[in-house]
Amino acid sequence: MSLLRESWLTATKARNALVLVRGKPSDQLPGPGRLLSAVARVAGWPNDDGSEFLDNYMRITRRAKAVVERVFGGA
Repeated sequence: MSLLRESWLTATKARNALVLVRGKPSDQLPGPGRLLSAVARVAGWPNDDGSEFLDNYMRITRRAKAVVERVFGGA
């Protein structure tokens, strides 16, 4: 799977999970705790460790940002 596709799917799963958990749209993941663990579970993370989910999310989105900056130029 391409990096940008993986990043898009990861962000989409996180955003959809946020809506389901919070009951309203949001573009910001919660900090560590029960809410983040719930988002991780709903997003399909294999365990309820919200910190691992967040670390994975950040790693994937950082890599995608680097690709976009390299291809389209940084701001």
